[in-house]
Amino acid sequence: MKKIPSLLTFIFLLVVTACGGPFSTTTSELYIVKKAHSKDYEKAWIIAFDPNSITGKKEIKIMVNEPMVWNLIEVNKTYLTTYSKERDNPWVLEEIAHRGDDDTIR
Repeated sequence: MKKIPSLLTFIFLLVVTACGGPFSTTTSELYIVKKAHSKDYEKAWIIAFDPNSITGKKEIKIMVNEPMVWNLIEVNKTYLTTYSKERDNPWVLEEIAHRGDDDTIR
């Protein structure tokens, strides 16, 4: 009887691993050092210091899918952010807010 739940758990983990692969989400304060976009304006990104870097000087590139959000981000400012990454794809910005701003919609 105990073999069935174990077998179902194993199958579930196998399916999740095969379909999704490694997925990572990070929430941290980011200091934005640069903004850029592709020549055709199809892709936009920000460059920030990686908060998980030991030296604190390693830059991280985060894609911004919403043009309006990208337009409002300012260089040389610190934001509270959530960004995610799936497999070898680039980091993608999920949420961003000004530090200490409790009046934002989340």
